[in-house]
Amino acid sequence: MEFFLILFVVLSVLFFVLFVFFYFLHKRNLKILKGISHIISDSEENIPIIKMIDVLKEMKANLETRYSEATKSRENMRIILQNVSDGILIVDSEGKVTINNSAVCEFLGIENCVLEGKKLVEIVENYDMLNFIDKNLKEFTNGSTEISIVYPQRRYLKCDAIPVILKENEHVLIVVIKDITSERELDNFRREFISNVSHELKTPLTSIHGYAETLLDDDFKDVETVKHFLEIIENESARMSRLINDLLDLQKLEEGKTKFEFQNIDLSKIVDYVSRIVKPMADSLGVELKISCNKEIYVYGDFDRLVQAVLNLTDNAIKYTAQKESGVKSVEVSCEIINENECQIRVKDTGIGIPSDALSRLFERFYRVDKARSRKVGGTGLGLSIVKMIVEAHNGQIKVSSELGKGSEFTIILPILSKVSPKNGDSIPA
Repeated sequence: MEFFLILFVVLSVLFFVLFVFFYFLHKRNLKILKGISHIISDSEENIPIIKMIDVLKEMKANLETRYSEATKSRENMRIILQNVSDGILIVDSEGKVTINNSAVCEFLGIENCVLEGKKLVEIVENYDMLNFIDKNLKEFTNGSTEISIVYPQRRYLKCDAIPVILKENEHVLIVVIKDITSERELDNFRREFISNVSHELKTPLTSIHGYAETLLDDDFKDVETVKHFLEIIENESARMSRLINDLLDLQKLEEGKTKFEFQNIDLSKIVDYVSRIVKPMADSLGVELKISCNKEIYVYGDFDRLVQAVLNLTDNAIKYTAQKESGVKSVEVSCEIINENECQIRVKDTGIGIPSDALSRLFERFYRVDKARSRKVGGTGLGLSIVKMIVEAHNGQIKVSSELGKGSEFTIILPILSKVSPKNGDSIPA
């Protein structure tokens, strides 16, 4: 009996303790719910628990939506940044990269483009670039400079540094890197072009001026000398005239102002026309001229311009072959079908040849393998540039191969008639 009494007392005490515990726990939960209710309703009113659950679900959905939009916005911004052609590099106050795009890696030759969190000294090898960023980061000022790099390829880069203070007083430096290689190369090309033109004009003008002065002081008794001086003046004047005409021709071709009269042309007629022009010169210089051309190879092109191109190549071949001191002196002009889509005109000589290191620059303006020899045969240094532009205007290409001392071979490849379409802006007869 006593046992049951003791058990009853123990259970009663335990029940009372649990009751008190859950009572206070309930009050605490009610207090928490009341606080949440006040936060949600932004007032002193109590919201029913069921309604509170609905409100919390709605808030959760809103937060998920906002988080999704923020994530999407961040990803979109990253995609936009990656597609910007200029390099964008953001560096924090410790010199660590926080954001970059792929253009930075392309410009600086960085293979692994995961740069975030890395220090600049670990990824950038160019001293001028590091020095520029470090200086503007320490001084926290705007700056601009131009940097030349050689790896992975020669580039000229314009770098602009922009200091920015973010929230919570976080200092970062935005570096915008722009590739200005084309602009610098164009500037260099212009300077070189002006220098070349000036030099090419100065040489004949100096000769003309010198011989004219000599003639003015002469008593004209020595007729042969006077005639010789006048011949030099005439030759130099003709060279100046050729240079100016070539310059004007080249300018018109580049600007698209040259009108091409496209028509159906048999290549054999072009080769025959050129051969009739150069045959007397070849005979007088002791160069054998060989002609080999299949009949009825038709292209769609400008007869006069194609004659100009083939004539230039043949004229050069004859003159430079004549410079050869010994051995066979011959020039062969041929045309043939390569395949169902293309045909070719070949000008092959047994002349002095061209050094292999000069072949890549052969079609540059004013480039001469041997300047003295080129001037001797009357070249302006622009002929091959004009030939290349004429061929390209016919949707064709020109190739050259040569072996020093053995001769050279120039090949013009053109689309066969049915495959040719003239360049935009070319004049086409009805």
